[in-house]
Amino acid sequence: MPRLLFALLLLCSAATAASAAAIYKYVDKDGHVTFTDVPLRGAHAIQLTPATTAVRPATPRSRNPRADSGPAHIPPVDSGTQRQRDAGRRRILQTELDNEQRALGEARQSLQDAGKKAGTPPAQLQRLRDAVTDRERNIAALKQELGNAN
Repeated sequence: MPRLLFALLLLCSAATAASAAAIYKYVDKDGHVTFTDVPLRGAHAIQLTPATTAVRPATPRSRNPRADSGPAHIPPVDSGTQRQRDAGRRRILQTELDNEQRALGEARQSLQDAGKKAGTPPAQLQRLRDAVTDRERNIAALKQELGNAN
């Protein structure tokens, strides 16, 4: 299947790059198909026609800015549905914030415990410090997102 996809891609690019050049299709004894611009014994020349593209005419914009806010195929959402979606989003963000705060407490405790142990490798302490910093950044981002969700 990947060979067929590659062959079709090659065929399309060859058609656009050199519309006057001949393209040959060769099928070997194992059934593998090859497209090439070099004539091989047993290969058949294929006639290619350039692809045409259609340009959509510009549609006039309405005077209603809400109507122009998104693609035409997306239906508008009523305010009740949007409020439900926003409430669900806030619940998810709050759950994530609670989980991150719990994980931050655990990360800080692990760092504190490792700092008390004699002989803790500096690399391990740094990993624990990085974990605390990552959790703090996640919490800040979630709080900011919750602020935007209101």
